[in-house]
Amino acid sequence: MYPIKEVPVEAEALTDWLYQRFVEKEELLNHFYAKGSFPPQDGQKEVASRPMILDPMWLCVVQSIAFASGYAWYSVLQYLYCCLF
Repeated sequence: MYPIKEVPVEAEALTDWLYQRFVEKEELLNHFYAKGSFPPQDGQKEVASRPMILDPMWLCVVQSIAFASGYAWYSVLQYLYCCLF
C-alpha cells in the first residue's frame, strides 16, 4: 500500500510513478511464477505460510445452520402468505 501523499499529482510524474508500480508488480509475479510464493516482505526472513485445511465438522455445522435458517424463513413466509390470502 502506498500513502496518498506519495502519489504525484502532475501527469508526467504520475505516469512515471504508475510505470514503476507496474514494474514492481511484474517482478513480484515473476518471483511467484518461478518459486510458487511471493518474496518475503522487508524485515521478514522467510515466507510465512500455513496449510489451509477445511474441517468437515465445521462444514457440517455451517451447512446445518444454513438449512435451518432457510427452513425457518420458508415457514415464516408460508405462514404470512396463508394469513394474508
